[in-house]
Amino acid sequence: MNPTSNNIKKTDARFPGKLNRRRVIVASCAVILAGYLLMLVSGSTEHSFNPEIFSFRVIVVAPMLCLVGYLMIIVAILYPNSE
Repeated sequence: MNPTSNNIKKTDARFPGKLNRRRVIVASCAVILAGYLLMLVSGSTEHSFNPEIFSFRVIVVAPMLCLVGYLMIIVAILYPNSE
C-alpha cells in the first residue's frame, strides 16, 4: 500500500441533499437586489407630494425581501462543510 494514497472519499458537490454555498449566496444576492429595486420610487419634492413612497410594496415587501436575502447569506456562510 502506498503511504501517500488517501482512502478518504470526496463527496460529490452536486449531490441533491447537499447545500451548494455559492449558488445560495448568488441567489441571496439576487433576492437582495430585487428588494432594493422594489424600493425605488421617485421621492417627493418641495412642490409635489408622491404618495407612492408609502405603498405596501415599498414599506413591507421590499424590506422583507432584503431581510430574507441577508438571512440566506448568513445561513450559507454558517452551514457546516459537506466534505
